[in-house]
Amino acid sequence: MREIRYESFYRYDEMTAFLREAAAEHPERLTLASLARTPEGRELWLATLTDPSTGPAESKPAYYVQAGIHAQEGAGTTAALHLLHTLLSDAAQAGLLRRVAFYIVPRVNPDGTEYAITARAPIRSRLEPTDAINGLVPQDLDGDGRVLSMRWQDPAGPFRQDDVDPRFLVRREPGDQGPFYQVCTEGLIQDYDGSAIQAGNRSIDFNRNYASRWEPSSVSSRYPFCEVETRAVAEFTLSRPNIFAGVDVHCGTNAILRLSPRADSELDQGDLEQILTIGRRAEAITGLPLLSAREYGDSWRTHPILPGSSQFWAYYHLGISFYVVELGNGFNSAGITAREYFAADARTRETVLMRRVLACHDQAGSEIVAPWRQFDHPQLGQVEIGGVLQGVGYYMLPSCMSAVIPRTTAFALEHAGLHPQLQLSGVEATACAPGLYRLRATVANIGGFSTQVMRGGGVPELRRPVRVSLEIPDGAEILSRVRIAEVGSLADRGGSAKLEWFLRAPAGSTVAVVAHQPRAGMARGEVRLTA
Repeated sequence: MREIRYESFYRYDEMTAFLREAAAEHPERLTLASLARTPEGRELWLATLTDPSTGPAESKPAYYVQAGIHAQEGAGTTAALHLLHTLLSDAAQAGLLRRVAFYIVPRVNPDGTEYAITARAPIRSRLEPTDAINGLVPQDLDGDGRVLSMRWQDPAGPFRQDDVDPRFLVRREPGDQGPFYQVCTEGLIQDYDGSAIQAGNRSIDFNRNYASRWEPSSVSSRYPFCEVETRAVAEFTLSRPNIFAGVDVHCGTNAILRLSPRADSELDQGDLEQILTIGRRAEAITGLPLLSAREYGDSWRTHPILPGSSQFWAYYHLGISFYVVELGNGFNSAGITAREYFAADARTRETVLMRRVLACHDQAGSEIVAPWRQFDHPQLGQVEIGGVLQGVGYYMLPSCMSAVIPRTTAFALEHAGLHPQLQLSGVEATACAPGLYRLRATVANIGGFSTQVMRGGGVPELRRPVRVSLEIPDGAEILSRVRIAEVGSLADRGGSAKLEWFLRAPAGSTVAVVAHQPRAGMARGEVRLTA
């Protein structure tokens, strides 16, 4: 299996080749399937990993990983592939694969990410065309394969060149000296009448399209799960009640983001304690700060709780332990911490911090700026095309992935290792009379999560009880009123319940006790009936 590449971001064909080669080399432990086909005809790949010698994936607790929901966050795909590679190549993970299944969606948004990598253009998830008059439609005009920025001089323009590094533009301040520029994305303007240019498309954010706490907005799309990609991952996660935990990998300012509604008091306090405890472990392993969404931004600003996200879906619908891992961006590549970035004012970010980003790329020999070139625009006349390259990772230096991604994998493996796990003990049968037996057993959960994982989250159909049943020989009869015992939830680290049945069966026969819960797997114990 080929090694993980850190010098650049994976394009769709490269990611697909990696997955297919891994599946061909490890057909017994890795299966590859498509959850959907995107509007541009790409497959939404799902990799399922487990050791089939201990049962199929659906019979075990499952850990869910997704990445690449935002088009410019290609490092997330690298992180997902690194986890897959580690599970298949590291012998130390064999035991985990015997107990746990992994569902990995390395790129939720194949179309948007391919555009971001090739065009190096700004895009959140999808650009949806509109019929706006004077609406600019991004397009490669000069034939270099990229969609950059256009600028033209205007004494009333809002931008000028930076004082220290004239390769990039900053907002003008009163008293500044020109030249000044108008700036927009490279492209053509529909129904242009010479007045103010506006966006000719709607920017859709797939991470505002989940049904949980969805709200209509300019970026959340028309209705919950109307996008093919988000609907596919939602239907998959709902169809797998064995999923108990997971991560969603992004490339914002580096952090571990925990679930955070408007106030922590809204959460079940036991769930909150668990979220904080595991989050601190994530912080210790990855070196990324644990933050709530309310802390993820300017310290002085009141932060809105962003609706329709994967994290709300994971808690309120699936009821699982779930974290968003923000791997970082170009500012972090330049040594700027999350707290330093959030503490800086807008002008400092635009000038001082941006200079550090460009200097970081210059030192590494990485292309970050396209020189400005004259171009005769069919509607605007003479303009210049060029500027800072956006696209993938928000200016991230790709080589920086090599430090943070292995630590992200280490957290995911530890997180997965906390899975609920059923254990049967004290399975014994006592003869009460000839051919009549009392059978007792204790079912316990020795895992790091309760069998329902979260007390306050999850829709009712996913809050499954532990079911304990008997497998009896021919001619035997269960006399107890309750033939299949149900235990609502077993606490983590040894939570247990004692069970009892009466049955009529021939002496010398064998009876099996079988306990099952989708997120905790199965446990089996046998006892021989003696006179």
